[in-house]
Amino acid sequence: MSERLTEILDSLKAIKGVHGAALIEKFGLIKGSALPGWVDPEAVAAMVTLILKTSQRATKELEQGQFFSAIIESEKGKILFSEIEGNILTIITTKEAKLGIINLKLDAASTELKKII
Repeated sequence: MSERLTEILDSLKAIKGVHGAALIEKFGLIKGSALPGWVDPEAVAAMVTLILKTSQRATKELEQGQFFSAIIESEKGKILFSEIEGNILTIITTKEAKLGIINLKLDAASTELKKII
């Protein structure tokens, strides 16, 4: 994992309410992660790949164009998915996390990730 990728993922993890972040290649390869110890990166990669494929198919079949991002909200938090150059940036948050702040940081991180991917 490149040093710059590590810095970007760590900066996302440092946002209040964010448990961790990972960049996953569309076929399930983990390019980088800053996940907490209780999260299995391989399991995250498998789930993200499945969610990506399903989301891409849904947007295509419903004639909604190209898939860009998704948010899953649950009892204890949110999982955000954002496609970047054929990879998926995944962010795991608490319920109290502020999506506005995360989205601002996510936009900046996406711009930086495009430079190194």
